[in-house]
Amino acid sequence: MRTSRAWVVQYSKADRDQDDNLFALMECERDLREDDPDGLIDLILEILKIETNPVLLSMLATGPLEEVISLATIDRIEREARANRRFHELLGDVWYYRAPKELKLRMDALVGGPRRR
Repeated sequence: MRTSRAWVVQYSKADRDQDDNLFALMECERDLREDDPDGLIDLILEILKIETNPVLLSMLATGPLEEVISLATIDRIEREARANRRFHELLGDVWYYRAPKELKLRMDALVGGPRRR
């Protein structure tokens, strides 16, 4: 997927080297989150297939992944976490302390207990 490679390239750049493509990616993430959350989860999974840098993975977790997790997507998140070890590990960096109680409980179950974040 070209978008996953573009995401890695843009977020790998130093701030001073980022260009308009970063803003296009941010708009793409927002559009997917609002109109096609499954598409955003698909993008996250594609990025996980090609990237291993812990800094970029942390950005992926605290950015697109954290933003797409909701009561509407938690069933898919749980399925992917069971099927994909790397996705499951990525969930450990997600902050969800402001989530509704039901979502918190389900995320706690996924990540192995309540988080202080």
